[in-house]
Amino acid sequence: MKITTGLYGLSLIVTLIIMGGCASSQPKLTQAEVLSQYPQVASLNAEVKDAQAKGSKYLAPKSYETARKNLDSAMSAAHNNEKEDASEAAAKGLKVIDKMKKDTASSKRLLNDVLQARKRAMAAGVATLQSEKLAELDKSLRKTSELIEDGSIEKAKRRRPELLQGYSQLELMALKKGTVELARTAIANAKKQGAESYAPKTLAQSEEKMALAVSILDADRTQTSKAEAQAKNARWLAEKSAVITETVKDFDRRDYTKEDIILWHQAQMNIVNEPIGGKLPFNESSDAVALSLKASIEKLKSAEGNYSQQLAATKKEREAMLARDRAVKKQFETVQAMFSKQEANVYLQRQNVLISAHGFQFPSGVSEIQTANFPLMSKIVRAIKLFPNSRIDVSGHTDSTGAGHINKALSQARAEKVSKFLSEVGDISSKRIKAVGYGESRPVASNMNAKGRAENRRVEITIINE
Repeated sequence: MKITTGLYGLSLIVTLIIMGGCASSQPKLTQAEVLSQYPQVASLNAEVKDAQAKGSKYLAPKSYETARKNLDSAMSAAHNNEKEDASEAAAKGLKVIDKMKKDTASSKRLLNDVLQARKRAMAAGVATLQSEKLAELDKSLRKTSELIEDGSIEKAKRRRPELLQGYSQLELMALKKGTVELARTAIANAKKQGAESYAPKTLAQSEEKMALAVSILDADRTQTSKAEAQAKNARWLAEKSAVITETVKDFDRRDYTKEDIILWHQAQMNIVNEPIGGKLPFNESSDAVALSLKASIEKLKSAEGNYSQQLAATKKEREAMLARDRAVKKQFETVQAMFSKQEANVYLQRQNVLISAHGFQFPSGVSEIQTANFPLMSKIVRAIKLFPNSRIDVSGHTDSTGAGHINKALSQARAEKVSKFLSEVGDISSKRIKAVGYGESRPVASNMNAKGRAENRRVEITIINE
C-alpha cells in the first residue's frame, strides 16, 4: 500500500510539473500582436498617445494618469494572453478618455496665455538650460490643471498669474543664457569638425559675432534682444562653417578636381532653377549665370506680387459682396414682415427682392388704382425706399379670362399706373422705374379655378440691387 501510494504521488507530481511546463512555455505576444488581436487595447493605446501629444499629461493629469495605468495593465495582461484582464483594463481606460478630453479642452481655454508663455520658454531652450526650474513650474501647472479637473475653477484662475510670470521669467533667462550658449556650442562643434582648417574665414566671422554678443550683455543685461540677434548670427555662421568643412572634406574624399567642383556647383544651381524652367547660360561667365537666375526669380516675385494684389482685391470685393448680401437679407426680412399673406408674397432672388402683390383690387377691365389699394401701395413705397440705389421693375399680370391682346394691354396699363403712383405719390424717381405688361403669359397658378385666377391677377415689383 505504501509503495502504491508513493508511486501515485510521484506520478501526480510529475504530471503537475509537465502541465506547469506546458503553461509556462506558451510564448508571450509581441507588441504588434497585442495591438492586432486586442482592438480595445489598440484603441486605448492610440488615445493615450494622442492625449500625450495634445498635452493632457499637464492639462488633465489625473485622467491621463488613470488612462495610462490602465493601458499598462491591459498591455501586460495581453502580452501574457490574459484576455479577460486585458479587456477589463482597456475598457476602464477608455471610460476615462472622454473626461480627459473635456478636461484638456477646459484647461486649454482657461490657461491659454500660460501655455503660450510655456511654449515661448521651450522655444528659447529652457528645457536644457533651466530644466529644474521648468520641472517645478510644470509641477505647479499640473496641480492647477487638477483643480480644473475637480471643478475648482476659481482656485485655478488664482494660480494663473504666478504661472504666467514664472514661464515668462524662464524665457527671459533662457534668452540671456541660452542663445549665447547655443552659439558657443555651435562654434565648438565646428572646430571639432576641423573648421579652423577648412573654413577659417567663416569661423572667424562667427567668433567675432559671438564676442559682440557677450560684450553687449556685459555692458547692459537688459539688451537681450540685441545680444540675441548677434548670438543667433554667430551660431548661424558657425553652423555654416561646419557645412563648408564637410563639403570640402567630401570633395577631398572623392578626389574632386577644380572642374568637378564647378560642375557640382552648376548642378546645384540647376536644381534651384528647375521649378523656373529654361536653361542657365553656363556657356557664359559666372556673373552672367547669377544675373540670369536673379532676373528669373525677380520676374517670379513680381508675378507673385501682382497675384497677391489681385487676390487682396478679390478678397476685398468678396467681403464687400458678403456685407452687401447680409444687408440685403436683413432688409429683405424687414420687407417680408411688412406684408400679410393676403397682400403679397415676398421673395429674395440673389441680390434682388421681388414683391408679388396679389392684393390689388382692380375691377374687371379697369387699370385705375382704387382707394382701397393705397395702404398696399404705401407699403410698397416704404419697401423700395429701403434700397435707395436700386432699380425698379413693375410688371403687370392677368388671368386668362378674355382675349390675349386685351389682357396684355390691360396689364401694361396697370403696371404704368402703379409706376406713376410710385413716382408721383411715393416720390421715387421715374428714371429708376420700368413698367412692363405680360398679360396672361406668366401665370403662377392654374387658371381653371377662381383661386388660381386671383393669384394670376397681380402686380410684381422687383427691387433690383445687382
